[in-house]
Amino acid sequence: MLGAAHDDRGSVMSLDGVSQNNTHLSASAPHLTKIDAFVRRSAANDTPSRAARYRVVQLPEPSAAPRRYPRYVPAANVSQALLDIILIGGAQIAVLSLIYSRLALGGLAEVSAVFGISIVISMVFLYATGCYRRDALLNRTAALSRIPTALAISGLVLFLYLHYLFPILFPSARVFLSISRCVTITLVGTGISLGAAIVSRNVVRILLHNDVFRRRILVVGTGQRARHIEDLSRAHGSLQEIHFVSEDVLSHSAPAGGEALGAVPSIGELADRLDADEIIVAVDDRNRVALDSLLTCKARGVPVTEFNSFVERQTGRVELAWLELPWLIHTPGFQFRLIDDAVKRMMDIAFSLTALVISLPVLMVAMIAIRLDSAGPVIYRQQRVTRGGRVFWLYKLRSMRTDAEQNGAKWADQNDPRITKVGMFLRRSRLDEIPQLLNILKGDMSVVGPRPERPCFVEDLSRQLRLYDLRHTVRAGLTGWAQINYHYGASLEDAQRKLEYDLFYIKNFSLLRDLGIMLQTLRVVLWPEGVR
Repeated sequence: MLGAAHDDRGSVMSLDGVSQNNTHLSASAPHLTKIDAFVRRSAANDTPSRAARYRVVQLPEPSAAPRRYPRYVPAANVSQALLDIILIGGAQIAVLSLIYSRLALGGLAEVSAVFGISIVISMVFLYATGCYRRDALLNRTAALSRIPTALAISGLVLFLYLHYLFPILFPSARVFLSISRCVTITLVGTGISLGAAIVSRNVVRILLHNDVFRRRILVVGTGQRARHIEDLSRAHGSLQEIHFVSEDVLSHSAPAGGEALGAVPSIGELADRLDADEIIVAVDDRNRVALDSLLTCKARGVPVTEFNSFVERQTGRVELAWLELPWLIHTPGFQFRLIDDAVKRMMDIAFSLTALVISLPVLMVAMIAIRLDSAGPVIYRQQRVTRGGRVFWLYKLRSMRTDAEQNGAKWADQNDPRITKVGMFLRRSRLDEIPQLLNILKGDMSVVGPRPERPCFVEDLSRQLRLYDLRHTVRAGLTGWAQINYHYGASLEDAQRKLEYDLFYIKNFSLLRDLGIMLQTLRVVLWPEGVR
């Protein structure tokens, strides 16, 4: 059992360990049974060491008045986006107000339109390339590598809007008919956005180092669930400060050795002393604890979250290894309204038609390249499973040799020799998926949903993975939550992990999430990971 001794001075024993801004649980003492009250997670600036060590950290005295309003902790990604809007928008307003006459922009309406479309396009592509994901917030290299790519693409789109759309909106404005003027406006706007985005990230990094975005989480439990939370917390770096407390604080009897160390404090007292923003219940055996005190904490304004809900929120998955069916049944989710289905279908039709028209030249070139590269049909069709377990024919550009499955169906391997030279490029760029737009038009697939699998794989996976059939409660998708968060799967373990992402998507379905997935597919196309 994890724990730390509490003394008469209101101090708590803290466990420090290796990893960046995190604490490892001692491997040599899995349950740390000799330490009784609770363990506090190490602070961000603690010096890492290979062996766990203990130190006394002074805690403030608990407040006399009950705390009914949780401490506000801004979300790092939302703060980054808002700061981008302020700095990029402010810089563009300042510069355009000085030089708009030199750019031959006629009046306030034209300047406002240029400014507005520039901001919107920049923010859309910053989001689409993953500049607001956790890895970009915590990793400076990842952030700085994505920003130029995002703004280069946004600059190209901005030029197309200025030169081809704005002459229709402003027929009397000759500036938009000039390619050189449109290029100048684009370069000025993109340059301003690049500088402002870099400054914005430096500001957020300073705020991160000063723990502005750090949430204090109190975990009740010291068993396997608590260890899993510890493992997950390493990915969050300086965004979380986690404290572990023995489940003895919820039991009516004191732990062994409690008389020598002093009375075990209540969960409410610990939450006050640590100024916890949230309490996570990660008890392995709930039969030996009383939850009354947690209800008191919740009534006082301290959020209390169940273990599975916390893991789902942290990972974006419904983890099968820890899944409790009653939790999945009783928590909100799996709600599909008729209006949502109708709007989603209209979005599918509009997107697939637009994408087919835009990609037609690329499709023709790819088809010619396939024909020149190897013998065989250009379009390849394969049976897949979609909503309701219905089998349909999926269309793809052929990327393998015609004899690729003479020994039976199998997942593609890394550097699979069955893949042709042109096929490798098509797979990495996802261009081989273009014909699936026809499947979307026919209603076999949606733009967003779980990727369709072959009937033989579905049969095997349904026997080996619980809840696998839930994937077929929605239409299969061209892209999906699993595709933007996980690499290509070619094993049972990969199939389970992708199923966990698919369950999260189905449980938390919304049209806004669909739109976000569609945008972030660009990041997967630009930086493919594990493509086979």
